[in-house]
Amino acid sequence: MMDVLPRFQYAAAALVLFLTLLGSHLATPLYSIWQAEFGLSTTAVTLIFACYPIGVTIGLLFGGRLGDQLGRKPLVFVGVLLTMVSSVVYLLAVGMEYLVAARLINGVAIGLMSGPAVAAIVELQPSGNRAEASRIGATATLASPAVGLLAVTLIVHFTTVPELVVTLPFLFQLCGLAVALVLAFSFRETILPHSRRSLRTTSFAPQGVWVPPEIRSAFIFASVTGALSWANTGLWLALGPALAFDVMGTANKLLGGLTVVAFLTTAGVVQLFTKGLGYRRAIMIGLLLIPPSLMLICATMVWKSTLGLIVGAIMAGAGQGLCWMGCSELVNRITPAEIRASVLSGLYISGYMGAAIPIVFTGIATDYLGLFRALIILSVGFSLLAFYLAMRNRPFVQAEPSTVIL
Repeated sequence: MMDVLPRFQYAAAALVLFLTLLGSHLATPLYSIWQAEFGLSTTAVTLIFACYPIGVTIGLLFGGRLGDQLGRKPLVFVGVLLTMVSSVVYLLAVGMEYLVAARLINGVAIGLMSGPAVAAIVELQPSGNRAEASRIGATATLASPAVGLLAVTLIVHFTTVPELVVTLPFLFQLCGLAVALVLAFSFRETILPHSRRSLRTTSFAPQGVWVPPEIRSAFIFASVTGALSWANTGLWLALGPALAFDVMGTANKLLGGLTVVAFLTTAGVVQLFTKGLGYRRAIMIGLLLIPPSLMLICATMVWKSTLGLIVGAIMAGAGQGLCWMGCSELVNRITPAEIRASVLSGLYISGYMGAAIPIVFTGIATDYLGLFRALIILSVGFSLLAFYLAMRNRPFVQAEPSTVIL
């Protein structure tokens, strides 16, 4: 029994993160429906897309420090409850302002809980294996949105009643979040009582991304690499359906959604089969997969190859998954427990800001340059950065707890 309880708590914390992140991209296949219903322009849809990473960044600026001061569980509870609120706002949506509010609230919720939730998973790992816990956290971050996106894509394709298409996903999400709320009660708080602060002494100021000097270069490397990997994700979220339409010559929402699902699924699954790879090797392989995957996608647009599109999505997803897994393991390995949630939040800030770049860029540049030229510009920039980071990949040292300042 003593051995089962820690494993259950570890699994419960991971499942809470998984269930909450299921809804992070539920709205993506529904924007074309809302665009037609509410008369939204392409620029308006792009701005709604961008609200999520903006909301996540706002949440991350507060969540990490609060998670280190108040404990992991309070921030997890707040994140789950705010995600419920965002689902209700989506259900009530009658115009663009509702979509903006729902997207922002969802982003803030994920931002508040991401650092504390991943820190809790690392600290609840029964044998203290940070590498495995980092892999579980990174897998949940990528596999969960893939599952949610796949479910909504199938609902959009097979449901003929428009009202059900835009309500069923969020009703299902509310059910999953109710389970997450119950599970959040079941695992223990990992911050000891004497280390937690009261509400009166807690600092609610947004955190600066401060890290001990001896791990600063490692954090910068992980942050830039993480931003690149998530920029790759943002590119597929923004362009996946458009690429499917260009290559396959069809506006079928199922095919467009499945290309994004293939990317996200590969990014999540690859982490489950690379146990023991080590953060340096994972980052190196991930970085070296990014340029050829982008070149393949550009070539696919010329040759109109469906197989090339699928292989490119899988290759890009593998690169993203390995990079993010390596970055998460690196930061968890070198960061003292006292500031782990804060530093992890800083890593997530860089990742989500990276994801916003291609979403905003393609939303604007495609109208002026066309899809192919916009993709070429992004591909060249991402490839050059990937090669530079690969040359900078090296071992990094761990910080001592005595250097921590809260």
